[in-house]
Amino acid sequence: MSYFSKHIAILAIILNGMLVNLNAQGDGELERQSLQMLNKNREREAEEMAVINKQIESNGKQLKTTYSNLALIQKKIDLRKSTLNNIDKIIKELQKQLKEKKQAVEQLQNDLESVKNSYKRLLNRYYNIRIKENTWMIIMASESFAQAYKRMKYVREILLLLKAQSLKIEEMTERLNDEIMDISKKEQLLSSNISEKQKEMEILRIDEKNSQSVYSELKHKNAELEKQLKKREEAYQLLNTQMREHIRSEMKKNQETGITDDMLIYAKNFEEMKGLLPQPAIGVIVRPFGNSRSKSIYETVKARPNKGIDILTAENAEVYSVAKGVVTMTGKLPIGGVSIIISHGTYRTVYASLMSASVKIGDEVKARQKIGTVKQSYDGPVMHFELWKDFEPQDPEQWLFN
Repeated sequence: MSYFSKHIAILAIILNGMLVNLNAQGDGELERQSLQMLNKNREREAEEMAVINKQIESNGKQLKTTYSNLALIQKKIDLRKSTLNNIDKIIKELQKQLKEKKQAVEQLQNDLESVKNSYKRLLNRYYNIRIKENTWMIIMASESFAQAYKRMKYVREILLLLKAQSLKIEEMTERLNDEIMDISKKEQLLSSNISEKQKEMEILRIDEKNSQSVYSELKHKNAELEKQLKKREEAYQLLNTQMREHIRSEMKKNQETGITDDMLIYAKNFEEMKGLLPQPAIGVIVRPFGNSRSKSIYETVKARPNKGIDILTAENAEVYSVAKGVVTMTGKLPIGGVSIIISHGTYRTVYASLMSASVKIGDEVKARQKIGTVKQSYDGPVMHFELWKDFEPQDPEQWLFN
């Protein structure tokens, strides 16, 4: 009886070892998530690049030598560099995963070979005594009924273990084939990303050359453009002053008449939409909020921090209210063209450099409602958008849905 017990124990040890190997698969799900996140970043950057290219194409030669065009090219360069950085991360992640998978496959191959050899030895041993054909002879040779029952039980367990071991070998083989196939796919993906990186680097060199060309042309127009920039900066400064006076006047009126329930609702709804507000116009931001600087813009003109954002749009592009509110001011403001101020309780939005306004003071507007069209300027159809909370200008990009 010890003969059967000993070999049942051997089989159990082998099977346990196989189960460990099958479960030691690593965190494949985390690998997939890591690559998915990096690829999503690339897709988002590709979408942004498509928007910029469309903007450049829609404005055509009209903006060839303007600061707006240079800003668009610079955004393309920055985006291209970000894409290259993402591709580098993907390449490193794929190389890391390939190394780990090849090591795992090598270990799995060794384990599978070891298990197959052990299985063969056990099969030879048990089939040498023809246990399957001689089962009843082994049982009938028992000295007692109890011994016969135990022998029958051991024989059944041996045959079940052998069958289970055979199934596990099949599972390990299938997993090995899957891992080898996955390695092949990852090698193809790695090769594709390396090729893509080369293409992106070549396009980056072209964009940088184009940027330098536009910069050089702008240098020749420096006196004229410097004059325009100075006028715009003065207009921005005056707009800032008038905006504060307008807010002060509104706050004084509210103190006298009291804040209405509608104003409180406007402010609450507006605040809840942070990061989700619609774009005031379809286009690309060519001058962000704050102290942004370009290598050529504002080299000779002292520029104050931008209180809003400048959006390059298409000619005669429509302008929309970003949220529900009440129009508190329309008309000519110093920034040029028509300007509109909409109150959203304690928040206010400013839409400047417009050709026309389709709303008037006192009108209640809804989110995404058309309120005017963009005016053409020396720098192209650029609209200026600001967002204030009482006397504090906010960064609109933190509020608008990207």
